[in-house]
Amino acid sequence: MNVTKFNRHVSMNSETLSEIMDIKREIRNSNMEMDRLFHFENMLAGLFDGFLYEDIQLYALELPTELASKVLRIYDICNKYPKLIETKA
Repeated sequence: MNVTKFNRHVSMNSETLSEIMDIKREIRNSNMEMDRLFHFENMLAGLFDGFLYEDIQLYALELPTELASKVLRIYDICNKYPKLIETKA
């Protein structure tokens, strides 16, 4: 599972935060199996902390088209944020 880090406080606006919260509410009504839903919700919650999981795209493909489009749009927005480079001490 690939993950990239970004500075959510600098890059993400309130509209995007609100859209992520809406998506998290909407996916609870999907037919996704509970175990996968739990992992998917955690990946979406990671966006609030500046973690972008590549697998969000795969999970989105299991959703109805309109909801999948919303998820992929948010993924695309977050993927365009400047990435943080981690240095080793």
